[in-house]
Amino acid sequence: MGSAPLSADTEVHYRICPFCEQNCATEVTIDRASESVVTIRGDKADPLSKGYICPKAYALKDLHHDPEMLTGPLMKRNGRFEEVSWAEALDFTAARLAELQRKYGPNSIASYFGTGLTHVPGLALYAPLLLTTLGSNQVYSASSVDSHAHFMTTATMFGGLASMPIPDIDNSDYFVLIGANPLQSNGSFLTAPGVPRRLRDIQARQGKVVAIDPRRSETAQMADWHLSIRPGSDAVLLLAVAHVLFGEGLVDLRHIADHAKNLDELRAIAMRFTPETASAACDIPAEDIRRLARELAAAPRACIYGRIGSSMQQFGSITNWLIVAVNALTGNLDRPGGSMFPRGVFEAILFSERYRDGSIPYGRWHTRVSGLPELGTQLPCAAMMEEMDTPGEGQVQGLITLCGNPALSTPNGGGRLTRALEQLDFILSFDIFINETTRHADVILPSPKCLAHSDFMVVYPFFTVRDYIRWSAPVFEAPPGALHDCDIMCELVARLKGITAKEADELALRMLHGQLREQGNPVAGHISFEDALEALTEQGGQDRMFELLVRSGTYGDHFGERPDGLTLEKLKAMPHGVDFGPMQPRIAEVIHFPDGKIDFAPEAITRDLPRLEQWLAEGRPRGLHLLGRRHMRSFNTWMHNFPSLSKGPNPCTLLMNPRDAELRQIVDGQYVRIRSRTGAIDAPVELSDEIREGVVSLPHGWGHDDHEVPGQERAKARAGVNYNLLADESLLDVPSCNTNLNHIPVEVTPLQRETAQP
Repeated sequence: MGSAPLSADTEVHYRICPFCEQNCATEVTIDRASESVVTIRGDKADPLSKGYICPKAYALKDLHHDPEMLTGPLMKRNGRFEEVSWAEALDFTAARLAELQRKYGPNSIASYFGTGLTHVPGLALYAPLLLTTLGSNQVYSASSVDSHAHFMTTATMFGGLASMPIPDIDNSDYFVLIGANPLQSNGSFLTAPGVPRRLRDIQARQGKVVAIDPRRSETAQMADWHLSIRPGSDAVLLLAVAHVLFGEGLVDLRHIADHAKNLDELRAIAMRFTPETASAACDIPAEDIRRLARELAAAPRACIYGRIGSSMQQFGSITNWLIVAVNALTGNLDRPGGSMFPRGVFEAILFSERYRDGSIPYGRWHTRVSGLPELGTQLPCAAMMEEMDTPGEGQVQGLITLCGNPALSTPNGGGRLTRALEQLDFILSFDIFINETTRHADVILPSPKCLAHSDFMVVYPFFTVRDYIRWSAPVFEAPPGALHDCDIMCELVARLKGITAKEADELALRMLHGQLREQGNPVAGHISFEDALEALTEQGGQDRMFELLVRSGTYGDHFGERPDGLTLEKLKAMPHGVDFGPMQPRIAEVIHFPDGKIDFAPEAITRDLPRLEQWLAEGRPRGLHLLGRRHMRSFNTWMHNFPSLSKGPNPCTLLMNPRDAELRQIVDGQYVRIRSRTGAIDAPVELSDEIREGVVSLPHGWGHDDHEVPGQERAKARAGVNYNLLADESLLDVPSCNTNLNHIPVEVTPLQRETAQP
C-alpha cells in the first residue's frame, strides 16, 4: 500500500512535503537497492494539492542525502561534540535535567519550540509528555514571534485559541490580503496548496484580489488592486473601514447577529476613526478607504486575510481583531466564500487552550523579569533572553530546544540571546543539524531521517480549507539502533520518572485521551481509557496516538459505533489521502464563552487603543523603517545549505526606493550599513520602486556566518545577514507581546564598497 514497483529496485511512494504549512503531497521515486531518492514530483491524485509543489519540495531529496544530517546522539566533551550511545546520552540528559531542577526549582528549565516541530509527528505528539514531566512554566515557541496576535484575537473574541477563522479561498469573490505574499510564502494559517492558482481562479470567475502591502510584492503585482500602506497603520485603515460600514448602514452580520455582543462598543470605537484621519496615517486616499469598505460589503462572498505583516507589528492584536470584526460586519464570517472555521478530521490538540474556570487562556502567569503575560501556556520569546541573563530567584539555567534555531530566528537572537546561551548550565537540543543554536548544546538528540518514519498532519488540519487527511508509510527503515522521536521522548521521560519506556508511552496516550475528554470530545467522553487502549490496533508510538485521534474524530468509526467511519487501517489503504469536503458553517461550536457570544470589543485588546491614538497624534515618523520579505526557495533559517535551493542571484539584499537612495547618495548594488537600536549589519542595496518611500526590506532567516557551526559550506558561501540582529526585543504588540519585526526604525548609510560581492 502506498507504493508501486516500477522495476526491480525502483519504487514510487507518496509523502507529505515537510517544508512549510501547505503540506503538499509528493510522489517520491526511490531506488531501493541504494536507499536513494531518485526524483520528487507532485502527487496529481492527491485531492488537496492536485499535483502542486513549489521548488522547496525538491529539497526532500537533498535532505535525505545530506551528509551533515546527524545520525546519532552527540554529547559535548571539552568543548567538542562526540558521538555516544543512546543510553549514555539519555542517562546523562536525565541526570542533568533532574539536577538543575533540584538545585534551582522546576522553572529553571525553559523549552523552545520551532516551526519545524509541526512536521515531526513524534515530537509534536510526545512533547507534552516531557513538558508535563518537567512542570516548568518557562515555555516559548516561534509562534510568539509571528502568530500570537492571531491567537490573542481568537482567545479574546471566541474564548479558544483554536477558534481560528481562515479564508474560504476557493469560494471567495473578493479577496483582500493584508501583509501576506503567498506567491512567495505559499500562505500561512491557510493550508491550501497552490494558493497562487487559487487566487488566479478568483479572478477567472470575475472576482477581485486586493493586496494591502507597503511593497508591490509578487502577490500585489498579480492583484487587481494594490493599496500601498504605511507600515504599522493597518489597524487605523480597518477602523476607518468599520467607520464606513457603520456610518453608511452597510453592516449585516447575517446569522452571526445571534451570537454577537459588545457590537455597540465596536461601533463607538470605529466612529472615532474617519477615512480622512486614517488617510493621513496610512497614506491611502480617503476615497479609496470608502471604496474598499463599500466593495467588501457589496461583494457576494468576500474575505480579508492577514498574516505575517498583520501580526509581526506594533499593533498586531488590534489589526487581527479588526480583520475578524470586518469580516463579520460584512456578513462574511462563518460563511462560504468568507472566513470560516475548519473542523478538521480530528480534535485540535495543540494550541487548544480555551475558556475555563472563569478565564481565557491569557495572563494566568507572567515572566519573572518584565511581567509579560502567557498566552496559551506560552511566554513571549522577547522575554526569553532576559529570563536567562537576569540574576535572581527563578533565573533560567537550562534550555531545551525542539526543531528550532532561536539564535538566528528570534529578536536580537544573534546578539543578546547568543550571549545568554553561552552562560547556561545545560542545553538539550532535539535537532538533526548542528546550527547557530544547537552548537551551544551539551546534548543533541536527532530524529531519524524524514523518510524513515510514518507521516501525517498533526497541527495543520485546523488551518486547512477542506476536511482532508492522509497517512504516509515509512519509505526506508531506520538504521539498526536508531530511535524514533516517540522512543526518544519516552526513554527520556522514563528516566526522569523512574518508569519504563513502555509505561511512558502509555502515559502519553492516557494524557491525550484525557485531553480529548476535557475538551468535550464525545467519543473520548464515552469510552474509558482502558477500553480505548484495548481497541486500538497499533502497538504503540506515534501511530497509536494518531489512531486514537482518527477514530475519535468527526469522521472516525468511534470505536465501532460507526462501522463505516474512518480508521487508521482504512486510511493506510488510501495513499493519496481522503477529502471529506469543504468547510461548513459552525459558529456555535467555536465559541467557548458560557454565554455563547462573540466579544466584538474584547477589553484585553481595546485597552491598547490609547496607544494607537497616541501614535496617530505623534504624526508621521521620520527616517526609514525595515520590513521582512519571503522567498519561494527559502523557509526560515534551515534550507540554505540544500543544493537544489542554493542557486541564482543573492537573495539577501536590502530593497530600497530609488528616491530614498538618492537622498543618501546610495547607488544600486552598493553595500550599506543598516543600524537599529540593537545592532548593525551590512548588505548590498537593490533599488526598486516596488518598495514605497521611507521603507526598506530584507529577507528573514539568513546570517550563516557563525564559524563555530561546522560544515554548512553552501549556506556560508551565501551567508547573507541576520535580520534579527536589528530586531528590538523591547518593541512589542502590547496585548499579545508579539514581536514587532515589520516596522523597525533603522538608519542606512553607504559604505566604501560600491558593488556587491559575487
